[in-house]
Amino acid sequence: MPSIATLIPFVIACYVVCAVPGISVSAMVSTALARGFWGGIWQEMGAQLGRFSVVLLVAVALQAITTLVSAAFDVIKYAGAAYLIYLGVKYLIGHSTLAVEAAAPPSPARQVVAGFFVVWTNPKALIFLGAFLPQFVDPRFPAWPQVIVLGLIEMFAALCTDSIYIALAAFARGAISGKRIVVVNRLAGVILIGAAIWLALQHKA
Repeated sequence: MPSIATLIPFVIACYVVCAVPGISVSAMVSTALARGFWGGIWQEMGAQLGRFSVVLLVAVALQAITTLVSAAFDVIKYAGAAYLIYLGVKYLIGHSTLAVEAAAPPSPARQVVAGFFVVWTNPKALIFLGAFLPQFVDPRFPAWPQVIVLGLIEMFAALCTDSIYIALAAFARGAISGKRIVVVNRLAGVILIGAAIWLALQHKA
């Protein structure tokens, strides 16, 4: 299992990444604006189910690849680090993705389903988790249980940060401003690039 030395930077990275608004946050914010706090929370529950299914897929795929070709493990990690750097650069030079969209479906069940499909219709979710989680897996041990643990930690971080956005959208609509989101993007980009470089150097050593 991942060591404490690995888990500490992982947890920090999770909260940094999850704090940056993306497609899921946009959908939940629009739902909270239209349906209130619990509307957003129901959609968050669906998104959590979607995230867990993606984590399972990443765990199975990574275990299969590393079992067949052990040398592929480092390739996956370096490719993942490169993607994280690319993502960090996008955060630095891009604009906020937070947007108000159409109102969410009225029933809790449909909101849960909507949250699930928001994750699965966003290919970046699979690409990101597939690049992010392997960076913190110890190749000396089976990959899939480590990915599950790391995935659950990432899900909890997403739940915390998403809930804050939902609460802000539901109870203080004016608190979510474009300038504040841009600042979050810039900070997250710097931290993400630095973390990716550090991880790549650690693996090389």
